[in-house]
Amino acid sequence: MKNQIQKVVVTLLVISTLTIAGFAGFPENLKANIPFDFMVSGKKLAAGTYTIRSTSQRVLSIHSWSMKQGAFVTTMDLQVRPENKPQLIFHRYGNQYFLAKVISPTGGIEVPKSKAEREAAKAGRDTIVKNDLNPEIVTVSAQLGQ
Repeated sequence: MKNQIQKVVVTLLVISTLTIAGFAGFPENLKANIPFDFMVSGKKLAAGTYTIRSTSQRVLSIHSWSMKQGAFVTTMDLQVRPENKPQLIFHRYGNQYFLAKVISPTGGIEVPKSKAEREAAKAGRDTIVKNDLNPEIVTVSAQLGQ
């Protein structure tokens, strides 16, 4: 009986450790030159060069130190293939861009749709053909670094 309890405890510890490690997003900083204004977590950020990093479990930091602006957003894990090229993926509705995903060579994260993005999608539905309800996907390359 004691051996069974020890095995269960060890198994739970291993599972919890792997789960926590999996939620870390990606360990390295990414840098990207974003050529358009965009929204993150309801906050509008101007076009420019940004540093993106996973600050802690499920929290993404995106900042432009030269423009003194940035945002934090809670994220979800995203399954990606190993050895991906670093990139940021945006959803575009008309002339509005929303950060949707961040992919690095070691992992990826997904940004939940904000209220502003849901409203932009709804507004777009009212003005476009019903068969084309998905946002345009815009990809921006990123580089590893600070």
